[in-house]
Amino acid sequence: MKKLLTLALVLVIGIGSVFANGQGATGADGAQLTSLPRNQTLYFNGLLWGSPTHFNPFNVDSSFGLTPFTPLSRQLIYECLFVYNLLDAKLYPQIADSYQWNGQNVTIKLNPNVKFNNGQALTADDVVYSYELQNRYQTSGTAYWSYIDSVRRIDNLTVEIRGKASNFNPKMIETSLVALYIVPRSVWTEIEKTNPPPTGIVQYPNWVPIGTGPYKPYVYDDTKAVLIRDDNYWGQHSSRYGKLPAPKYVAHNVYKDNASGDAAFRAGEVDVSQQFMASVWTFQNAETYIPQAPYYFPGVIPMIVFNTQKPGLNDPAVRKAIAMGLDYDMIGKNAMSGYTAQLTPSLMLPVPAEQALIDAAALTQYQWTGVDIAGANRLLDQAGWVRGADGIRAKAGVRLSFRAECPAGWSDWNASLEVVAQVGRSLGMDISTYFPEANVWQADKDTGNFDIIMHSYGGAGPASPWSRAYEAMSSTDIPRVGLPNRIGNFGRWTNDEANRIIAQLASETNDATIKQLWTRLNVIYLQEMPVAGLMYRPVVFHTTNSNVWTGFPKFNDGSNIPPTICSDGYGIRALYNISPKR
Repeated sequence: MKKLLTLALVLVIGIGSVFANGQGATGADGAQLTSLPRNQTLYFNGLLWGSPTHFNPFNVDSSFGLTPFTPLSRQLIYECLFVYNLLDAKLYPQIADSYQWNGQNVTIKLNPNVKFNNGQALTADDVVYSYELQNRYQTSGTAYWSYIDSVRRIDNLTVEIRGKASNFNPKMIETSLVALYIVPRSVWTEIEKTNPPPTGIVQYPNWVPIGTGPYKPYVYDDTKAVLIRDDNYWGQHSSRYGKLPAPKYVAHNVYKDNASGDAAFRAGEVDVSQQFMASVWTFQNAETYIPQAPYYFPGVIPMIVFNTQKPGLNDPAVRKAIAMGLDYDMIGKNAMSGYTAQLTPSLMLPVPAEQALIDAAALTQYQWTGVDIAGANRLLDQAGWVRGADGIRAKAGVRLSFRAECPAGWSDWNASLEVVAQVGRSLGMDISTYFPEANVWQADKDTGNFDIIMHSYGGAGPASPWSRAYEAMSSTDIPRVGLPNRIGNFGRWTNDEANRIIAQLASETNDATIKQLWTRLNVIYLQEMPVAGLMYRPVVFHTTNSNVWTGFPKFNDGSNIPPTICSDGYGIRALYNISPKR
């Protein structure tokens, strides 16, 4: 039997069985789900790889319509206080109207017109309660409380967040404003009664989500998920959007792999794709945000993480040699299908906001252009790593033989690690590739059971690039060996100077000092190489199909809407600009 959720929120077993067998099912308005009005339905792919298991805003696991705890949290079912725009690095009002810093405290004013989809008005009590849930339960949002002392109600529409004096970090507090969903206190206090801390609410399926967003679940099973527009959505008020989003339905068919999703896109069955599509320029009707290479807007830096606790990899000369030998051009063309500018070794993305934080000229003497095999071999020679009869370097009984790991089926990452293995052979190292299931990869990262592992640190957001540096290079908060490490410094590299710089950057306000600190931190990174960037990658692969819908955001179109799949962060505004072609 398959689950079927209707607007009436009734589980109809008989209808669910018919829907699962592909014969269609009837929604609350009588629409046949095998024939949703195509010009009223926006179809996605790349966001859902199986039947939804929940609609829980406190659970990070994938569920179409939700992606909580990130600077680009999805705004379809639940909403955040503000939304982040990666184009200009600014926060824009969502269910709140404004925020104002006063020392280490920030005051937030709520929009008085906001209502949950059950008709209940949003109040400051809901905001305070939503934040406190993150502190009371162990969620991915709990980490924001490392920087928050308290959240309190000032009046019915005003909230104050007090920063923690001992760990003041305004950018991380601002990230919480765009990352954490706000839920109705009256609903979740009842859920708490039977789902106690520390993890109870995280496991709650929440099949009947009460949010402030423009959509709510309509029907779903193991073949598709459909959300339907709430025509009573508060955002049509003149204080926010002034109208409803254009699609009545947003839907996602479940595809078994990227190839199936690609085929559906080519057939015009997908309007917005968030999956890696090789050679996107060969897809008829495909439109990328940037019309020519690199096609996508950079947002993260996929990296290889070196386990600095492993013999051989505990030598910075070995780590740096691997980085120096990388062929960034090959990775960009072969692994990323040309969707990246050639990487310049540093912690920074090639976007104006991050480049302005460093003295680029001062870093050039520490950088390389890639494929510096001769320089890398000299470095290893100087460090005393000698080639044996089999061509593999060794020293003091330690042989440079490692395994490079990332999940199976992540084709761009898999191809990138093959380049890393090829570099190893050029340098006298035996580097093999290992592509397990994603859950094994995640467990290996958490427990340190790896040699070289691939990971993306801190994407675009209010705290970028600080969050990237903290996750990749800070050792102040990582747990002891043997405990799961979700902080990010999976290789357990330690450097006291880096820790001091990262801590100071969290709250430093002097521009000249900030630039000096970021430049020095990048020098440490380039000398020590605890991790090594491979490419620039978009936060999401925003590819649209113009066969049915038109008006998707484009680079320099004047809309200032980012390429975040019409749903994530400020990208939700795209749903108010698009229109059906027929």
